[in-house]
Amino acid sequence: MGKHKNWSEKEFRAYLFLYAADSNFEYNAEEKSFIESKFDVKTLEAIKSETDNLNDFQRSKIITDYIKLKNIKQKKLDQMLDEIKEVYLADGRFDQYEQSIFKMLKKKMKAK
Repeated sequence: MGKHKNWSEKEFRAYLFLYAADSNFEYNAEEKSFIESKFDVKTLEAIKSETDNLNDFQRSKIITDYIKLKNIKQKKLDQMLDEIKEVYLADGRFDQYEQSIFKMLKKKMKAK
């Protein structure tokens, strides 16, 4: 863990999308299709290979570390949150577990 510090914003956004899609342990076809329409497969595979073996704490720490390191402004974070919500809605459902994770992301994605 640590390669995320060198990620581009595009790679970070890809990570957020994958994080959201996997948050309810159901990475379904609609979410996959939506994410693949936004990012190239090579980027997605690289992010997945770097993060698949991480636990929840490590995965969420990537988010806070990256935001702090890159000093991302709240307006940009809000745009990212809007995009993340699109991932959740890609399959036509926004279940309670996804809503809970989204609330956690809203708390984590605050500019300091």
